[in-house]
Amino acid sequence: MKYMRKALFIIAAACLSLTGLGQTRDAFEEIRQDPEKAGTVHYMYDHDIPACAKAPAGYKSFYISHYGRHGARNHSTDSDFDQLYTLFTTAHERGLLTERGEEFLRRYADAYKVLRGCGGDLCDRGFEQQYKIARNMYKAHRHIFRKGARISAGSTYVPRCILTMSAFTDELLRENPRLVIEKQASFSEMPWLNPFSKYNPDIHPTDEGYNNKYAYWQKDYQAMCKELCRPEVVFGPLLKDLSLLKEIGDPLELEGALYSVAMNAQCNGKLRNDLVEFVPYEELCRLYECRNFRFYCSKGADTLYQKGRQWAFVWRTMQDIIDKADSDLETGEYAARLRFGHDIIIMSLFVLLDIDGFNKPVGKASEIKDVFRSYDFPMSLNTQFVFYKNRRGDILVRLLYNERDLALPIPDCGTPYFYRWSDFRDFALRRIALARHILATTQAPPKKK
Repeated sequence: MKYMRKALFIIAAACLSLTGLGQTRDAFEEIRQDPEKAGTVHYMYDHDIPACAKAPAGYKSFYISHYGRHGARNHSTDSDFDQLYTLFTTAHERGLLTERGEEFLRRYADAYKVLRGCGGDLCDRGFEQQYKIARNMYKAHRHIFRKGARISAGSTYVPRCILTMSAFTDELLRENPRLVIEKQASFSEMPWLNPFSKYNPDIHPTDEGYNNKYAYWQKDYQAMCKELCRPEVVFGPLLKDLSLLKEIGDPLELEGALYSVAMNAQCNGKLRNDLVEFVPYEELCRLYECRNFRFYCSKGADTLYQKGRQWAFVWRTMQDIIDKADSDLETGEYAARLRFGHDIIIMSLFVLLDIDGFNKPVGKASEIKDVFRSYDFPMSLNTQFVFYKNRRGDILVRLLYNERDLALPIPDCGTPYFYRWSDFRDFALRRIALARHILATTQAPPKKK
């Protein structure tokens, strides 16, 4: 019954997302309805809900340009697993665990056996997600993935992304073994597969990454965590003596480790997904708000600190999509372009394309949680630009977000969710020009001593 209720909620939320992805919503109420959303980008989505819009009469799909996040992975920080285990085993040895704390240790000890040394690894559910997405794409566009069709697939050099690419392309080959798929994971493609990496010539060392220690917003992020989060709310029912927290590490960091491990459990089918029961709803919301703030400032619109400097780097990703589409539409050389990387690229891509409110200005930090919601960028997040044409050669494009239709901020062709390629291309190039202007007129954060 629990999973049935969650499934019904997810279906309802998916229907709303077709038109309201970036609109203001009550994030805390959505977390109350579905606590796993408090996991921000650790959230899992259901791939079995198909997009339902029909192409205009006479149009048929013929080309796909895709960017997908890697599949579900373990929490990426191995030290969090170890520090949390040390805290609870030490408390157990000293007789400092409450009955509730002993229950947490029993559950976590089983999880620790699975997680130790596996931080950031692609999980079984990550493979399953990619099989489903690839299968859905193939079934929706069988004529694109015809015998002998050439498919280009590229990945960042991160192992979970390479494995994601392989899982996706393996499933396509299971559907049609006669596809010609070219796979690559090269530093030469990093400027557009991960434009926030050091391989992008636009990047200054103090711009790199997503949780950059030099970022203008870091001071306020740290202050927000100290002001909002209450480690004693989580650890009070588990430990008889809270002074042990400071002996093992920083209480806020230990709370963050427990939160991250608990929320990430949904991604790994080998784990019981019940550690979240040890984090009260109100504290879940506070922890979510802090981490959501970090994602917004790092890769969202960030109208408060950096004047768009961070999201602007993603212009190279959009330029690559346009350039390769121009070439493939002219030559017909490739039937599909598949790219595999990270959530932060799609976050910024949505801002660049001004999709459904993601470029909406935010007046103060407390408003961010209801305007930018990082659980909208879940594990196996993906975008698909699907191209259609008629017998006259007129070309339309449609954007799918997690396999569902998504509206673009330009006039459609008369059929919802379908746009003239020429209109979209002109719009995207204008937004690229804006992004490049932002980079030319803003400065990287200074390097702190």
